Amino acid sequence: MSSKKCCVPGCMGSGKSHKTLHLFPNPIEIERFKEWILSIGGDILGLDNEYIFKQRRVCHAHFEEKYCCRNNRISNIAIPTINLPKPISLPIFTLSERRPLRQTEYCSKPVPSTSSGCTADFTTTFIESDFTEKENIESMINIQLQFHKENEVLKKND
Repeated sequence: MSSKKCCVPGCMGSGKSHKTLHLFPNPIEIERFKEWILSIGGDILGLDNEYIFKQRRVCHAHFEEKYCCRNNRISNIAIPTINLPKPISLPIFTLSERRPLRQTEYCSKPVPSTSSGCTADFTTTFIESDFTEKENIESMINIQLQFHKENEVLKKND
């Protein structure tokens, strides 16, 4: 998708009817950036933060009038809240049926080998923990932000 079109799923607001496209907040402002991502949803959730910031836009049709300023600008606290796609309807489960998402982490710990002829000092342990879908998305965004910060530090050191 081009940066000349609105990235909100199902939006036809690009082109002549809605010429004004707004940039995403800088991923350094992680809370505001997350709010934009979570309110828009769709396949943007799987994209890299830096890519979203540089390549994706949201048209003026998705912002309430209270966020609008002069010259088709929006305030620095604006969040897209209108003309957004409806959330995907998921089957309704009772509390006993609902299972949270599982996340598996790999953790290497030094453990002496008990096998004969084996020289390895490490074994791999799997750690499972429960995550809700929102926590899983937020975790992914936080990992991307940390990666972005580390890249910036490396660039400055070069």
